[in-house]
Amino acid sequence: MVLDEHKHNFDIHINHIEHEDVCGDSLRIQQVFVNLMSNAIKYTPDGGNIIFSIEEKPNGFSELGCYEFTIEDNGIGMSPEFQKIMFDPFSRADDHRTTRVQGTGLGMAISRNIVNLMNGNIKVDSTLHKGTRITVTIYLELQEKEKEQDENLMNLPVLVVDDDKTCCESTIATLKEIGITGEWVLSGREAVECCYARHELKNDYFAVILDWKMPEIDRIETARQIRKRIGKEITIIVLTSYEFSEIEEEAKAAGVDAFIAKPLFRSRLTATLRQFTSGRKEKIARNYLEELSESDYTGKRILLVEDNELNREIGVEILQMTRAEVETAENGKIAVEKVEASPKGSYDLIFMDIQMPVMNGYEATAAIRSLPGEKGKLPVTDFYVITKRITRNRVNSNIHTFEQ
Repeated sequence: MVLDEHKHNFDIHINHIEHEDVCGDSLRIQQVFVNLMSNAIKYTPDGGNIIFSIEEKPNGFSELGCYEFTIEDNGIGMSPEFQKIMFDPFSRADDHRTTRVQGTGLGMAISRNIVNLMNGNIKVDSTLHKGTRITVTIYLELQEKEKEQDENLMNLPVLVVDDDKTCCESTIATLKEIGITGEWVLSGREAVECCYARHELKNDYFAVILDWKMPEIDRIETARQIRKRIGKEITIIVLTSYEFSEIEEEAKAAGVDAFIAKPLFRSRLTATLRQFTSGRKEKIARNYLEELSESDYTGKRILLVEDNELNREIGVEILQMTRAEVETAENGKIAVEKVEASPKGSYDLIFMDIQMPVMNGYEATAAIRSLPGEKGKLPVTDFYVITKRITRNRVNSNIHTFEQ
């Protein structure tokens, strides 16, 4: 984000916020950060950088959350002598660089008093001519609320596109908390290439989260090229610090589906992604099943290992769409016995459930791997991909093992 008046580059980083719902004096907290941000803006030359970071720190209190707020700039900095008195009322640096900057000298004194009343503290690290880093730590009362979990979002592939590596890593961490599989790239060009590569493998990203400020290919062109090469099946979400109204028309014309305001919190991201799961999975599953039915694996034999009778029936129906022969086993022990007793070349692939009685999938796979000759080298893959992840197109990709 660029702060227009002084062309400052302003970034917000969210790091590991475990609890978003807290209780505190929002008016006083806001007053603290208005004071600190005002100083960062006033004492950072035009075109400089300002970073605002929030991180939840571990602490020994079950009812209180410890939150660390950091404002860092590459402005004019402060001398060691002034840092000793900077929190005294009416204190201002006696410096030709600050004489034209308006101020009462009360902002830092007020900020420290407010923070102290919250049992927190303010730490200042500053170097003359290089910049200042102010860290505010406060404790806020936690509100009891479980993390939002949505089974429909679990393990979905999402691509994050941002020219700031720290922002990428922070967004990926937030996605991981939701249960989403995230990847990241640093440019629009890489984003287009990654999307196209997965599209060629028939394993598209569920969504692309695109920062509005991008190098090389700009954000509009990135969205436009993804739409042109991939189509409408992928969700494009813009992450922005700007007012949506300023960019909405242009972005939607390029194929953008939704907007998320910075800073990015888990609840906000979950709510946005949830909008695009309804109906999408059913449609994708139907398309993949149609593709699967076009495959012809006549003469190939599959051993399907699953203890749940209904899942077993569904799996057989799906796999028989490829015209392969399907045999079943109710648990891992029976599967091992079938493979061990079968003539060489009886099976081409084994789909194995993990959680089963008698012998689970891990134990059965280990036992099969210990068998001599070709039997010990049989391809074994997780049966979960058939009944629970059909929308990810894993069935077809695993059956292609036959062709190797």
